[in-house]
Amino acid sequence: MKRKVYATSRERKADEVKGFWAFPILNASLWIISQMTYSQLPMLFVVTGIAHLQTLVSTLPWLVNGIVLILALVFRPPFAVGYVAFAGLSVTVVTLMSVLFVAACFVSVLSAAIIGPLAIALFVVLMLGGLYYLGLAGRGLLREWQSSGEDASETDVKEPN
Repeated sequence: MKRKVYATSRERKADEVKGFWAFPILNASLWIISQMTYSQLPMLFVVTGIAHLQTLVSTLPWLVNGIVLILALVFRPPFAVGYVAFAGLSVTVVTLMSVLFVAACFVSVLSAAIIGPLAIALFVVLMLGGLYYLGLAGRGLLREWQSSGEDASETDVKEPN
């Protein structure tokens, strides 16, 4: 197999987007498979006799993700960029949501002495408003990233050495 050569930046961006969406699809599938397998471990141990079957099932997602990432880096680097971008985006979103939660809790607790039971409603409003804003910002950034390869000229991709 040879490394894919991209004729246009649009093709490269399409591969990035494919990698981006491949991460959650692959990992959701792996989670379902590992849960189904994990529930059958006692029976599988009796049939196969493999003592470390639980460790094998637990490492399956790590092994598959590692293999996919290595193969993507070797043969389709933009796919690997999109694959890793989803993981990075997931960590960023979780971090932003936790900061939002702490800020909403802080404001609600401080205002509880003044507004009493309405502090819970304030917390809900702050969380929903923050999540709405984060959703709008994230949606705009995602659309900008997905369309960033469409405006480039057809001759800006160079052949690999």
